[in-house]
Parts: sequence; structure tokens; C-alpha cells
Amino acid sequence: MYKVLSALFLIVFIVGCTDNDTEINSEVYSESLYSDILKKEIQYNLYITHREMKNIQMESHIIYLLHGHGGDHNDWFQEEEGNVATLLDSLFVMDAIPPLIAVSISAGNSWYVDSVESMETFYLQEFIQEFEELYNLNPTRRIIAGNSAGGYGTLRFSLGRPELFESVILLSPAAYEPLPPAVSSSRKVEAFAKDGNFNDSIWRSYSYTRRIESFLQKKQKPKFYLSVGDDDNYNIVPVVSKLQQLFLENNVPNELRVMDGGHDWTFWKKSFANFLTEIYTE
Repeated sequence: MYKVLSALFLIVFIVGCTDNDTEINSEVYSESLYSDILKKEIQYNLYITHREMKNIQMESHIIYLLHGHGGDHNDWFQEEEGNVATLLDSLFVMDAIPPLIAVSISAGNSWYVDSVESMETFYLQEFIQEFEELYNLNPTRRIIAGNSAGGYGTLRFSLGRPELFESVILLSPAAYEPLPPAVSSSRKVEAFAKDGNFNDSIWRSYSYTRRIESFLQKKQKPKFYLSVGDDDNYNIVPVVSKLQQLFLENNVPNELRVMDGGHDWTFWKKSFANFLTEIYTE
């Protein structure tokens, strides 16, 4: 069992403390994969704790990372944003997590739905399989995490294909129900528009509530980890409250954290680190 880290200890590590003798030889690769479904190259970043993990048939722990609106495959990896490689290095050095693999694709402003592009079909039916076959991976644990619009995609993916993921981390998920507020970027993207304008019916057609009934009938369900900052200015607090209530009413395993913070990477990094540590200490 991996060490339990206190909240204070996690905050210390996030600012760069890695004073430990544990050997680490991590690497980040920028790659691309041609999609037969999307008919184009999809960029992605790949993190591995040890370089020798690449292209070796092995049992693996994999984290699938979904970026938010306006982002791309670099968001989770850029130092001024997710800085996830340093974060994972730090957690590994502290014995909070095992060696693992993390990957983030560039999904544009698709919000991970099948609309202008078949992004959901690509991700769930093509990318995961192609990625794991390409690196000879035999996943023993899949975790999926997303922030904001990525949280929206993460929720829909995990409800549609719950057997794929053991743990689901939702960081300020923009899964508004029934409709997004005026401030939401979802009102500005093609995926939810008709004749150039946001369309209420289209948004409702993608609602996660449409997947709940079939999800509840599945035997295998992941555990959900929900977080939101109390100063979130995109009205996400009621989103996660409503979602958790739905989970509680239907006995879906979940944890909810409402903490000090906003709709930004400072909050998301702290929440992600805390949840990832919790996953590996349960």
C-alpha cells in the first residue's frame, strides 16, 4: 500500500519538493497517431515514469488525461498549466503512486462528443486500443481525468463505457444540467450549435443524464472523484452537487471535495494530486 500524504504535504510537493533518494528516470514524448475515424493525425503527449517502460510488453497503470476548452495535448504538460510530469514524478518519489503512464491528446474544442467530428467514437473505439497496442501495454488499471470541458468529456466517457476505467477524476466538470450558463464556453462551440448559434436541444441531447439508466445496469462501475473550487466563477459548484446527489441515490461509489480555489490549474493540480494519492491508498 502506498503512503498516505497529508494535505499539507501535498501542497509542499506541488511547489517542487522532491527531496528523496528514490530513483526516477521519467520521460515525456510528443507523438501523433493517424485516425481512420477522423481522417487526420492526432497529436498526443506521453509520460512514462521510467524510460525502459516504452515499447516493452508489461502490465501498466495508465492515466488518460482530457484537456479543457481552448486547450490541446500540451495543457496537462506545460509548466505554467498542468505540469503533470513534475507532479507525477513528485508523487512517485514520495511513494504515493507506482510507476505509470499518462497520455493527453489534442481534441480541439470538440468537447469530446460526436458532432462536427466523431471525437467520442475516436477516443473510445480507436485511440485507447491503438495507443495500448502501439506501446505493448497490458493495463491493470485505467484512470481517466479531465478538467472543465475535459471533465464533461470524462464523465460522458465513463458513463458510456464504465468497464474501461477503474477510477474517474472530475476536476470542475462543465457538465451543466439542464443548460449551461451564459458564461460557459460551451455556448461558443460548433458542437452544440445550429446555424451558428447555441442550441438548447443539441446540448440536452448530449446530457450525461441520458446515460445514467444504462450505466446503472452495468455490473462493473468505476469510482468517481469530484472536485470544485468554492470560488469557481463558471457555476460548477451546483454541477458537482447535483451529480453527487445522483450518485448517492443510486449507490455509485464517489468522493466529493469542495475546496478553496477557482477554475484554474492551481486548484486542479492540487485536487488531482490529492485524488491520485487517495486512489492508491484505498
